[in-house]
Amino acid sequence: MVVVGVEAISGSIACVAVDADRNVLGRHTCQTQQQWDLMTAAQADAAAAELHSALNALIAVAASQPTANLWQSIEAICIGTTAADLGEESESNIRTAVRRLLPSSVQVLVYNSAAIALVSGTGGPLLGCVLVSGIDSSRAYGAVADRRTAAASGWGPVFSDGGCAYDIGLRVLSAISRAQDGRGADTLLVNAVYRQLGAQRAEDLIRWARSHQSINQRVSGVASLARLVLDCASRGDSVADALLRHAVGELLRAIKAVVAKLGLDRSRQPFNLVLAGPMLSDGTLFMQYLLEALKDGVPTADVIYPLGGAAEAAAWLALWLLNPRSPTPPLRRGL
Repeated sequence: MVVVGVEAISGSIACVAVDADRNVLGRHTCQTQQQWDLMTAAQADAAAAELHSALNALIAVAASQPTANLWQSIEAICIGTTAADLGEESESNIRTAVRRLLPSSVQVLVYNSAAIALVSGTGGPLLGCVLVSGIDSSRAYGAVADRRTAAASGWGPVFSDGGCAYDIGLRVLSAISRAQDGRGADTLLVNAVYRQLGAQRAEDLIRWARSHQSINQRVSGVASLARLVLDCASRGDSVADALLRHAVGELLRAIKAVVAKLGLDRSRQPFNLVLAGPMLSDGTLFMQYLLEALKDGVPTADVIYPLGGAAEAAAWLALWLLNPRSPTPPLRRGL
């Protein structure tokens, strides 16, 4: 038996072929022209064509292994994509478009990126909760044995999801303007941001803020300021420290909302909570504050960390769905 896991996001598609023993038979990564967000049927057709091309490239790589006639061996393809984050219509359009291009014997599974992040920590079972803090968005998500799921936050940069790098960066800019106007406290963030951006005066900062040609450029530029908060807070800056604690509070509220929706707070039984995303790195002050908040705010959560990347996690999910009793790797409970 072979399954394929796919991570399809704006800019790239990553695929991995895995056998029943979790051995990796082949990998392939390529660029994509698709945005992999809200998709009409026509957009899904174009995305499916790119994905099919990537899968054929994967098969060519994996077929060099001792697995003959790999297409006939594939039982399922599990696609983890940001397109499924934004509603059932996009998810359905992708599944239908991909289904038309693949052999009828292959199951096509489509899951949102948060579900895949959850599985990246559990090693296969879609059970428990995940808290993701990313560049442009943060999200809490959970799934329980009766197949109920729940989510909170994850609306994207326009809605300024609390706890993501972009939201923190926006608050950095607000703190700087307040400090320079005398409306807020002095902060080390002023000099730190000016140095990073090569600015000499307020007008330079305003010009930089207005210079972005697209939403993506604006998001990446603003989000890049988040790391300065970690540095300034570690140096004792009270404004930066307050920004970190605010971000932690937003993440805590999101996961508590999911826990309440699923009734995990009432059962009082321990559950796995995966911490994922580029903002949740080991050893940072941000992670320290978050772990402290989770211990007090969600005491039944057993914190675990990702075991692998999104494409692998999608493959693990497919294996678990095909055989829920299949063995899973040891959980990663510490960094």
